[in-house]
Amino acid sequence: MKKKFSNISKISALVVMIISVVFTFSAYAVSGDQSKASASLMMDPDTMAKVVAPMAVVTLAMVAWHAAKMLGWKPALRMVGSGLAIAYVLEEIGVHTGIIFGRYYFNPIMGPKLDVIPIAVFCGWVTLTYIAWVVTNLLIDGSPTPTRHSTPLIILRAVVGALVVATFDLNYDPIAVENGWWVWLDGGSYFGVPIHNYVGWFFVAFVTYLAHGYQLRRLQAPSLDSASVGVRKLSIAPLVLYGLSGIAFMFMNFAGQLGLISFYAFGIPFIVATWKWIEWYKRTSKVPTSETTKSSLGDDLNS
Repeated sequence: MKKKFSNISKISALVVMIISVVFTFSAYAVSGDQSKASASLMMDPDTMAKVVAPMAVVTLAMVAWHAAKMLGWKPALRMVGSGLAIAYVLEEIGVHTGIIFGRYYFNPIMGPKLDVIPIAVFCGWVTLTYIAWVVTNLLIDGSPTPTRHSTPLIILRAVVGALVVATFDLNYDPIAVENGWWVWLDGGSYFGVPIHNYVGWFFVAFVTYLAHGYQLRRLQAPSLDSASVGVRKLSIAPLVLYGLSGIAFMFMNFAGQLGLISFYAFGIPFIVATWKWIEWYKRTSKVPTSETTKSSLGDDLNS
């Protein structure tokens, strides 16, 4: 019975993301003017060019710290390092060839670059894929970190995680184009963004999650179920950031089409993942933590 429920849980994670995508594109299809996102952030270009890279690096450091709390420093640094390498290399190929995302370039507003790729972009990729990784784990495993590392599960997490990331960009890219962060040379049918771009986002995230999955299987990262209460509570942070991103996108384009799209793209996965986190936290509250185990061992030695 437990195995049957586990299989249903895996399938339901993929179904949740498919429903989210279907509702998202349905909202787009019935909307009116689809030529622009109408979500200007009204940020001074000179100011943004100065602050965007430092902000991205600080956020990346916070992600590394959080991942270390969840997994330990060695798995966390490997995840961050491989994520940076994959994002940078594929963005480089993308800009120079147009194969991965379509033909595009980054404007100076995105801050300092490594060759033609802004530092903020490949740092941002790691932050986003980490947040989506936690959401994906909750949808599939019912836990903020993976509980098993079989090849089918690694592939399933990569597919679902890539869908989470790609649906994020359904909101992010139109806003970026509207605010002149980057330019699509051939335009596109989705708020000025080519559909090719979303295939590219899915591909980059899929490759990243495959790398993460096989890294964690090799390193055998410990389960969070017996972690301290503080660490278990901290595990909700990426899920909160995911939800806040959805709310921010909705309010940035509250009266426009992207507001409704944000509701479906973020709302459905967020509600399901939040419910699974609550269930996981309740269940693990009954499991002895590493702290209580050490305390009980000390009491036994003193008695």
